[in-house]
Amino acid sequence: MANIITFGCRLNACESDIIKEFADELGIIDYTIINTCAVTAEAERKLRQEIHKLYEQNHDIKIILTGCAVALHSDEYLAMDGVVGIIANDKKLSKLEYEKYGTLNRIQSETTSKVRGFLQIQNGCDHRCTYCVVRLTRGKNVSFAKEKIVQNAKHLLEKGYKEIVLTGVNISSYGSDFSNKQNLAYLIKYILQEIPELKRLRLSSLDPADIDDDLIEIIKNEPRLMPHFHESIQSGDDMILKRMLRRHTRQQVIDLNKKILAVKPDAIIGADIITGFPTETDEMFENTKKFLKEANISLLHAFPYSKRPGTPAALMPQVLNKIKIQRSAELRKIEYDLLNQKLQTYIGRTVEILAETEFFGKTNNYLQTKSKKEMFPGTVYQFKCEAVENNILIGDVL
Repeated sequence: MANIITFGCRLNACESDIIKEFADELGIIDYTIINTCAVTAEAERKLRQEIHKLYEQNHDIKIILTGCAVALHSDEYLAMDGVVGIIANDKKLSKLEYEKYGTLNRIQSETTSKVRGFLQIQNGCDHRCTYCVVRLTRGKNVSFAKEKIVQNAKHLLEKGYKEIVLTGVNISSYGSDFSNKQNLAYLIKYILQEIPELKRLRLSSLDPADIDDDLIEIIKNEPRLMPHFHESIQSGDDMILKRMLRRHTRQQVIDLNKKILAVKPDAIIGADIITGFPTETDEMFENTKKFLKEANISLLHAFPYSKRPGTPAALMPQVLNKIKIQRSAELRKIEYDLLNQKLQTYIGRTVEILAETEFFGKTNNYLQTKSKKEMFPGTVYQFKCEAVENNILIGDVL
């Protein structure tokens, strides 16, 4: 079977699953396919490092590259040792692009227990955040037809996945390119109506500017929508948000999260935060630190700003790398404390979890659990929380 390596976001992971199906159907057995990422300079550095390592391990290796990094620098990557082919990012989900690498022999894959399947509902983004290269690598927002989405969701259930995650570059913008103005809330209702057997639906990262009353209403009334909401916030300082060209203020996010928790008190809210964005002062960073508590953030993806050529932010006054890294570490420490405070409130409670491995699982609101008894991956259990260790809920399945 082909070796598929994925860098980057959940959308890339979702697309890699589709590429894996192509490879298996076409009998691609002599190639390594890498689905690349270009969200940061560090992502590209790790990609080049991985290619060098693979070639040093096997000088006969044949690597095919696709994804966002090759959309920016295809010639550079094609010149690297071991790389024999490039598939354009906008064509990587076309089966025809892979046929020349296959033997056309069907390979039967072993059936395994599957837990969480990713379902792409759109691609691209219409916004112009000053730090982002998505518009260069993936283009404008393109929403997929709801009928096709339902068909793909049913396919994931048939393959054995117990939970489906809606993913894309910016799922909050779903339907904005349709004349009848379907939106994400409409799509969620449609999916759950058309697939009553789907018991667990989860959302990937959301733009807080697009979380409207329709979506709040679904959060309130639909138990099959898992109560974990990860928001693409990026900063807790209004001036930095303005310079990023984000479409929300810190107070708007604080108010939004209060609305979510008012209708779903057990909801866990996560956030993406960029540290060391150009011009970020110590005072601005302090605003972000205070914001995390004020906005009820429990889970955090904090990462240093990465200068991307061709973006407006690359021309702004830059913050020293050591400061960016230090600030990310500070936010992760704050996240640890905030999450620990939240987890302590679960001791003595019984919650529903989905087992991911023999001993580890996640609650409906995406908190990590560890069971003393062995579990069957992909099975839903009632879990009695007894303690917290290293920000993991420890307990037993009932």
